[in-house]
Amino acid sequence: MFYHILIPVDLALPQQLAPLIETARQLTGNSPHADFNFLYVDDSQVHSAGYPQRDSGQTQSRRRDSKDRLVALVQNLLPEDLYRTCTIHSGTVHESILEEAKRFKTDVIVMMAKKPGLSSYFVGSNAERVVRHAKCSVFVLREE
Repeated sequence: MFYHILIPVDLALPQQLAPLIETARQLTGNSPHADFNFLYVDDSQVHSAGYPQRDSGQTQSRRRDSKDRLVALVQNLLPEDLYRTCTIHSGTVHESILEEAKRFKTDVIVMMAKKPGLSSYFVGSNAERVVRHAKCSVFVLREE
């Protein structure tokens, strides 16, 4: 059984959250004692040297908006009696997932992967990097 679940979320693809939650709940055996940590990583600042005019007010507003969207999505899909946290990170997606997994003492990461395109053959996907470097189990769901 898994009790500390990390679910990375792409706010641009909210339709992915329902199957992620369903899979995560199955992995916990629908335990009422499971902890769900939902993580959104804003990678827009990774190359921030190209945006010197962006001020901290815009960044904080974007972060607040992202958190509000994540909380609203989770509230609609996860029963209220289950413990959850919603976390926003800025940075590289796979590195942020791995850092949060360590901080949260995650038992399992449940995440989506895109069908591989030409670019992922050269660069690699976030899911691939997480699977390769995670210290816990990782379940990767594919879009149909």
